[in-house]
Amino acid sequence: MTPSPRRSDDPAHRSEERKRWLTIWVGLLAIFFLVPALLIAWDQRVSRIFEARAWEATLDPNSPDPGMAPAEDVPTDRARRVSIGFYLETMEEVSLHDSQWKGVLDVWCRWKDDADAPGGADFDPFDHLIAINGMITDRKVLREIHDSGEHFVLQRLSLTYTRIFRIVNFPLDRHLLLASFENSAHPRQDLLFVPDQEASAVSARVAMTGYRILRSHAVETAHSYQTSRGIPGASADQRGAWSQPRFAVVIDRNGWGLMLKMFQALFVSVAVALLACFIKPIHVDPRFGLGVGALFASVANSYLVGTYVPEGSEFSLADAINLLGIGTILVSLTQSTISLWIYESLGNQRLSRRFDRVSFWAILTAFLASLFLCVAGAVSL
Repeated sequence: MTPSPRRSDDPAHRSEERKRWLTIWVGLLAIFFLVPALLIAWDQRVSRIFEARAWEATLDPNSPDPGMAPAEDVPTDRARRVSIGFYLETMEEVSLHDSQWKGVLDVWCRWKDDADAPGGADFDPFDHLIAINGMITDRKVLREIHDSGEHFVLQRLSLTYTRIFRIVNFPLDRHLLLASFENSAHPRQDLLFVPDQEASAVSARVAMTGYRILRSHAVETAHSYQTSRGIPGASADQRGAWSQPRFAVVIDRNGWGLMLKMFQALFVSVAVALLACFIKPIHVDPRFGLGVGALFASVANSYLVGTYVPEGSEFSLADAINLLGIGTILVSLTQSTISLWIYESLGNQRLSRRFDRVSFWAILTAFLASLFLCVAGAVSL
């Protein structure tokens, strides 16, 4: 005698159906949260790798700047050598929103008389010295020494540089600040700057709001323009080459304080939205009111975070965290809708309560795991 098949109203069968249904729900939550989080974490890590390689190329005198053509190769055997050094006295401002940074830099030059070299006896490397991608807003001569054909001049320069900051890892970002100079009157075959790496340094008094200095480095590299710029006697496609001394300063965020301040309202909003899982779904006003209020708070937080960075197409870590919080609140509202349908339409109060408990822990775990992945990608290097 063969056993009869289990009926759909059999308690054991209903229990298996509930487990299968809840397992599918938890699986959908995992996919919804973790797949985008993994993609964002990968993008954050790739950005860090690209950033590190770009910095290496920028500070390598034998490599062209990222995205730039190699400088024109010119002979420098007859060029006048001038030793140049840097001391960062103060850092007045680093503004991601305005794409600029300001500082005060002590710059010194040492050179010897060479009547046969371009510029003659009246040569001064500070004449026609310009800031690349910036401007010298003020200069003051601090010291001059001219003795037996050897010269030393120390000047204090107030500088404003334009810098397009990458914000992919913001607010866990780090940046390379370049103070670059050229002497516009003398090309590289006539004037070659030699960086004074031993004496170049950063003052211990230098402090920036939200940032700390990791390291500094003085380097010289060749730089060519994409045109002759109409210089008399030069062909239109003659690019030329100029000696470009640089003082590079690497900065990064000093701790996690900014991130916690930026997202404390968002985290509270997510927590408030998840509290709805402990309210009966038939109590519609508090059950859905918590989620709607949290959604408005998260959107307001997104607008606030947007004021820290310039407008652009890059998707930053801050944008990803805001989107994660908004998505979590939307999922909680969806969960409340399903729970209400189970409670009223199906009349299964027990399943509704179990669905709420499972959803609370599943959504909370998925949110925290996604947040961890995104942040881990940003600090991976």
